Amino acid sequence: MPTETGPLIHILMATFNGAAYLREQLESIAAQHHVNWRLWISDDGSTDDTLPICEAFAKQHHTHRVRLLKGPARGPTANFFHLLKSVQGEDPSALFAFADQDDVWLPEKLDRAATALNNLGSAPQQPALYGALTRLVDDRLQPTGVSERPLQPMGFGNALLQNVISGNTMVFNFPLLDRLRHIQPEHAVWHDWSAYQTVTGCGGRIHFDTTPCLLYRQHDGNLVGSQGRSWDKVLRLGMLFRGQYRTWGDKTEAAMADLAPFLDPQARDTLQVFQQMRRHANPIERLRLARSGHLWRQTAAGRASLWVGLLLNQI
Repeated sequence: MPTETGPLIHILMATFNGAAYLREQLESIAAQHHVNWRLWISDDGSTDDTLPICEAFAKQHHTHRVRLLKGPARGPTANFFHLLKSVQGEDPSALFAFADQDDVWLPEKLDRAATALNNLGSAPQQPALYGALTRLVDDRLQPTGVSERPLQPMGFGNALLQNVISGNTMVFNFPLLDRLRHIQPEHAVWHDWSAYQTVTGCGGRIHFDTTPCLLYRQHDGNLVGSQGRSWDKVLRLGMLFRGQYRTWGDKTEAAMADLAPFLDPQARDTLQVFQQMRRHANPIERLRLARSGHLWRQTAAGRASLWVGLLLNQI
């Protein structure tokens, strides 16, 4: 049943030529049991019917509930950071949710997230993040599986090397929003990866829900699909040999420099090991630093790709 009470949740949606699937996503937001929400849409210069669809939705649900913004036209990561810096949610009890343009949210998504974050019992200035599994579907919403759950603990030493929480499931509090605003968009690999790094590096808390919260549509337009898809694993291996992981490591270090005043002491120590690992001239020493216990990936395949990347000096 719809929930009239509870925190105001600001939904941050980045759009770009998403007309094919956007209506279903917007309808799923309107159907949330938690009805205390505001939708912020930043469009990155769509040339299809994305804007008319958004404008029609705004008129249907009253303009005070939906805000349309002009995006920076520098890609999805910059567009999400534009939303992070534009949203007006200074109420310390407000929550914030990332939204992709092509998913379908299950009706209880926001309710479950708000309840979970409340139950975390975080301190007033402590970042807190909700994430969840997703139901994988094809472009016609036919089920194809469930996303992979983290097999190892989540923490900063993992977040420096990979993201394990899909941004389309993330809901978070104002302290995390405040810290994310200190990261320069050009220093972020992906907005959700930055959120995982920030919450773990700044002494925050995470609730990971093993009940799927949305239908994650897999189609040719996905920039990066679910980490469980075999083809995505092949693509990621190709990125390693093209030097993409090295570039991501450079960006990660720059983003952590932006966050330096907020990192807790343990995170600073872990970051130092990460930096030493990336810079050491001896590949065996790079491997030793990676296996020091400070840094880890979630799966055997992920660890193997890390070892290869370190031997090739591509991390």
